[in-house]
Amino acid sequence: MPTYDYRCEKCGQVFEMSHAFDAKAPDTCCDENCDGTLRRIFSPPTIIFKGSGWHVNDYGRGNNGTGKRSPSPESKVEKAKEKIEAGGD
Repeated sequence: MPTYDYRCEKCGQVFEMSHAFDAKAPDTCCDENCDGTLRRIFSPPTIIFKGSGWHVNDYGRGNNGTGKRSPSPESKVEKAKEKIEAGGD
């Protein structure tokens, strides 16, 4: 069952309630001394990207799918200079 957060407009108290998706949302505050109206608090869902094939895992950080980072442009320049100094092509 999904969990929803509600905030009372009168007292400001936040409540966490579990109810079915198609169930009627509560109307009034759960506090005994308050009869304020409740408003649902919307928050982003928690998403965890696991495995390969996700942009965050494979492309977002320069990962080419092998689990290793691709070399930085500076290191490529250093390798090219070393190759030239060593007499290579």
